[in-house]
Amino acid sequence: MFKDSIRTHSKYAIWGLLFMALIGSSALAKAAPPDSGEFSYEVSFCQTQVPIKNIDQAIGCDYDSAYSPLKLGFGESPRWLRIKISTPTESKQLFAIQVRPFFLREVNFYSKGNDGWELEKAGSHSISSQHSEIGGHFFITAPNNQTQNTYYIQTQATSIASISVSVIAWPNSNLQPSTHLLGIGAQIGILLTILIFSLVSLAMNPTVVMARFNVYIANLILCILSGSGILALFVFKQAPLFNELLFFTGLCLKVGLWVWLAQAFLREYKTPHWYRTSCWLIYGLVGTAIALGFTGQMDVAIMLILVGYTITAIVQIMATIKTPGAGMQLQTALIAGFGFTLGLIYLAVASVFFPLESNSQIPLYLARLTDFVNPLVMLSIIVFQNRLIRKELVQVKTMLTETQLRAEFESKLLKDRRTLIDMLAHELKNPLASIGLAAETLSQSNTVRNENDQKRLQNINRAISSMDTIIERCSLMNVIDQGPIPLNPSHINISSFIKNLLEDMHCSNRSELQIDEKVDLHTDPQFLNIILTNLIENALKYSQADSPIKIAAQELFDGEAPRIRISLSNPIHRDLEPDATLLFERFYRHPLAKQTRGSGLGLSICKELCSALSGVIHYQHSNNEVTFIIELPK
Repeated sequence: MFKDSIRTHSKYAIWGLLFMALIGSSALAKAAPPDSGEFSYEVSFCQTQVPIKNIDQAIGCDYDSAYSPLKLGFGESPRWLRIKISTPTESKQLFAIQVRPFFLREVNFYSKGNDGWELEKAGSHSISSQHSEIGGHFFITAPNNQTQNTYYIQTQATSIASISVSVIAWPNSNLQPSTHLLGIGAQIGILLTILIFSLVSLAMNPTVVMARFNVYIANLILCILSGSGILALFVFKQAPLFNELLFFTGLCLKVGLWVWLAQAFLREYKTPHWYRTSCWLIYGLVGTAIALGFTGQMDVAIMLILVGYTITAIVQIMATIKTPGAGMQLQTALIAGFGFTLGLIYLAVASVFFPLESNSQIPLYLARLTDFVNPLVMLSIIVFQNRLIRKELVQVKTMLTETQLRAEFESKLLKDRRTLIDMLAHELKNPLASIGLAAETLSQSNTVRNENDQKRLQNINRAISSMDTIIERCSLMNVIDQGPIPLNPSHINISSFIKNLLEDMHCSNRSELQIDEKVDLHTDPQFLNIILTNLIENALKYSQADSPIKIAAQELFDGEAPRIRISLSNPIHRDLEPDATLLFERFYRHPLAKQTRGSGLGLSICKELCSALSGVIHYQHSNNEVTFIIELPK
């Protein structure tokens, strides 16, 4: 109850925080920089396909407000921007200019001074407490006593980071903490909240999916901390290159961890044979991208990661469709989640390469929104999957309860049946004994001399013997059903044991023995007697009159533990050949053999008793001859 309450409140808290974060991000995306009412600025971009290396070449470049990010391709060539700040009158008020994102490797800011163009440097590779801040880099500059002041900015970074650069300017008197810090703080705060709640959920109910989700969220937080510059400014200030590699590694691991988490959703089901291989190929692609990044080929690596996102979504969607047993609801949720996440990622990429407006902040906020929505989608799938699992558990518990009730009812019926059989066996034996005694007395009486009467008395004795045998077998089967049978083993000489048994059954004249006189066996003699008696009786019943019954016994040494094999063979009419699959089932009798007296329990009892003696019994048929083979441990 306590766990369910925590899960419920955690779920609502996470959804509420995510909703607030999305609203906050939307508001930030629409927020404008501070405006004094007398201040305006214009950002334009150098339109050239030839790399510009110095300020003199940059001044002569053709600038346009249209944002054309693909003109210089995907290399790491420097990008040049021009910003013109206008005021109604000449002013000595300082201006603040901010350049984003933080992970621009180099940011060179040129302002006109008394001695020409002055250069100020910033960037993720040369962190300056004077010019670097969380989320970007800023410069404070003085006007040159004109109503319009022109500044030039050179940036250099990986292709995507460089072409997504944006510039904001405002009067220094209105300088306040940057509004985008609220977005970064909200993003980290929400993700930390999700991580804490998911860790609590993992502690209460450990699952593979939730464990991998925690790793995914932790990597996402690490990416934001390194990409926004928080780690670079406060942890790795003396090693900015390490922060960049950490950010890039986390960026690549997003794809790998996405696959790793997606695999957890399907691990309980039988996925297509190619699915695991495809996932390992994606892991290899991620590893290759990381290796390229560490060797300075980050542009190629980023393209590989974009390809990895596409392949991942396609593989996961196809695997989900081809996975049987996952259920339509879970399949729909997974496909929708992967498709929506991939669409959002490519929308962010498209906003970089094909911007709707110049100097747009849309790519930044779409990327931030992606980092919100992706965990939200994964969390929604986890919640949905857990709901399906709970529903299945309820169904299983219901079925288990029904099974238990049915088992208890059947157990009661079985107990009643055993009681009935014991009662009938006891009640029938006494009358049968009385009838048998009376028949024996009459057969020895001088008053019964008629031959027909004598035959009738003999038939009565045979019927009594048959009924007594059936009652004994039913009682024995009842004992077998009640549980483990107690054994009283002793040493037996097989040859003497079988010869005595044949003499008691008055069938020695029909037996052909092939038994080693020295073969001994340690087993329960009573149970062995019952097994052999049933088999010999069957051989006598169903074989032709005066046909031989072959009995053989030998000791086996074939690499296994020593054991004794006893076989009984007798000829049988081809029409009486039994069904080998039903032979040892209770009450099974061949349709043509039903004219012969029998209960259909003999072979079933033989099988159960052989199992109780740690042995087995087999049946073979060839050339109109049936053979039963018994193997018992020595």
